Order: sequence, then structure tokens, then C-alpha cells
Amino acid sequence: MKYIIVTGIFMKVNPFLRVIIVFSAVFFILSAQNRAYGQSEELVNFKNVIGTWSLVYGNDYGYSFRFGKNYRAVIILYLNTSSIIFKGIYTIEEKGILRVNVSEMKREEKIKNLNTRSGFNKAKSSYFIFQGRHITEESGKFLELRTVKISIDGNDSEGFFEPLVKLEKEK
Repeated sequence: MKYIIVTGIFMKVNPFLRVIIVFSAVFFILSAQNRAYGQSEELVNFKNVIGTWSLVYGNDYGYSFRFGKNYRAVIILYLNTSSIIFKGIYTIEEKGILRVNVSEMKREEKIKNLNTRSGFNKAKSSYFIFQGRHITEESGKFLELRTVKISIDGNDSEGFFEPLVKLEKEK
């Protein structure tokens, strides 16, 4: 009897409103399923960005981002037989904008046992800006970075990073 009353009331509602109610119910169910499976995402912040994040492709290509509690960042690009290392300070601005102000950089002709302490050249007007999200899945934690702007020594360096990089947190 209650089901018939609810259905009758639902059928009397404006058809456009019925569509909105149905889509809202489906959206609620799908979002609840994501939480039930332990999947969540949020914009980057000073707590969830800390750590070492990496993405490694075949043939020794990839990225490593290290964000410290002291706001220091080390970013390494692996380019098959060589590496480019950037050091700087990071900040997180509103709406998940991650900015790394690069102060030093260098190239090493190897990809393992890198010296991240010395041999750097000072960088001028260099920074990386990303839109960032922290994602937790059953398989691990991920940092998803969308490139907004890359400037190295005052020059726009479009294409230096991929448009979207999904890095996995190292344990």
C-alpha cells in the first residue's frame, strides 16, 4: 500500500523533476559504491602530498616527485640514459594548485645512484604549476598532476611534462 502511494505521488511530479530525482539517486548509489570499495579522491593539500611519488615507463623513462614536510621538492625526470633533477620549494594554492619554485637544476648522464646534493646550477625564473588530486584506491595511493604551466629560466616549456601524470606513492 505504501509503495502504491509513493509511486502515485512520484508519477504526479513534473516529468523534468522525475528525471532529476532518478539521476540524483543513480549518482548517490554510484558514489556510495566508490566509498564502499575504499576509493576516494581529494585536492592536494600539505598533508596528503608529502612523500615520494613515481611513474616509471619501460626503457627507463619516467618521473619521481619528492615532497618533504619542510616544503622542499625534488623532481627527477628519467630520460632513458640520463636524468634531469630539479630542486626547489613547493606551495599549495587554492583549488589544489601545486606550485614548485625551482631554485636549482642539473643533468646527470645516468639514472641510478643520482647525486641530489651537489653539482647544481642556479635556476632563474623557473617554476612548475600543476592542478593536483590525491587518489586512494585499493591498489594504493596516487598523485594525479595536470600540467598548468612550466617555465624554465623564464621560457615556457610546454611539453616538458605530459598533460596528465598519475604517480604512485612509494612505500
